[in-house]
Amino acid sequence: MAALARIPRVAFLIQGHTAPSTRIRVLNLLPFFREAKFGTSVDVYPNSLREWRATIPKISGADILVVQKRLPSFIEALLLKRLAKRVVFDFDDSVWLRNRQGDARPSRKLQGRFANFLKRADLAICGNAVLQNYLEQHCPRTASLVIPSSVPSPRPFSRQRANFPLQVGWVGTAINLPYITAIEAALIEAHAGIPFELVVLCDKQPKFANFPHVRFVPWSEATEYEHVRNFDVGIMPLADNEHSRGKCAYKALQYMTCGVPVIASDVGINREWIEKPGAGLAVKQDRWAEALIAVLSSAPMRERMGACGIEAVAGGFRQEDAAMQYVRAFRSLLGGAA
Repeated sequence: MAALARIPRVAFLIQGHTAPSTRIRVLNLLPFFREAKFGTSVDVYPNSLREWRATIPKISGADILVVQKRLPSFIEALLLKRLAKRVVFDFDDSVWLRNRQGDARPSRKLQGRFANFLKRADLAICGNAVLQNYLEQHCPRTASLVIPSSVPSPRPFSRQRANFPLQVGWVGTAINLPYITAIEAALIEAHAGIPFELVVLCDKQPKFANFPHVRFVPWSEATEYEHVRNFDVGIMPLADNEHSRGKCAYKALQYMTCGVPVIASDVGINREWIEKPGAGLAVKQDRWAEALIAVLSSAPMRERMGACGIEAVAGGFRQEDAAMQYVRAFRSLLGGAA
């Protein structure tokens, strides 16, 4: 009898099982990897010598080791390179910044770790072209490709909403709440022109000084998209700094797959991924009120943008699209034998 082909093993070292990037770029895609005949294991990146001792046997000998967003020290990078046949770094943020909470401060330590590890990596998978450009400038010999942070496929549902007042929605984590409170004056001005309710899906309530028309909904993975589908407009305000320019428009893609028009800050890849396909508007900081009034005032515009958003997501931002790109990259690393 012919020997059974060995299933190649992909080991993931992740930020943490509850980290949004881990859920979006690793955990949600595991069923697709297994369907493609890859064995998978998932472990949290070790933070102590004891954790390293427990983790090393699990990842040793992996055909591909994917380090998700964590930057190893010099010694850790050497160790990881010895443990696995191929090493991949996956990132969807400007990981070379020290405090990635909107202040965008460069860090020599993290920049050094990035350059050291990426020079040793067999492949870098970047969440967008901005991140890839940074990589190419600092590690030009490292192979790279862009795989966006993906969302569930659009599915048939009625986009005829009957909200009164209209709903302007935002979904995200508490660390990003300062972005929506920063446009409070624009929200007040827009509300004076056309009334709306701001619906915030988050793990923490926002704190506005003078804007009272807010409904807080505790975030839940199980019900997240039920609420998003009911938005009339989805917003994604950002600061214009190096940290924000590296973001992957994930909120916008969530709105788009639900047929919800998007208004986002004109930062990073937002204009290319949102406004260019007609799914919404990318605006400068002083144009938020004007954009909100324009989109909220026109049901045909919202319907048209929503349809364009669904079409854009179906064109390459679905989970199955991302998984296919990862699988092709893994097979290429293994010489097409997988």
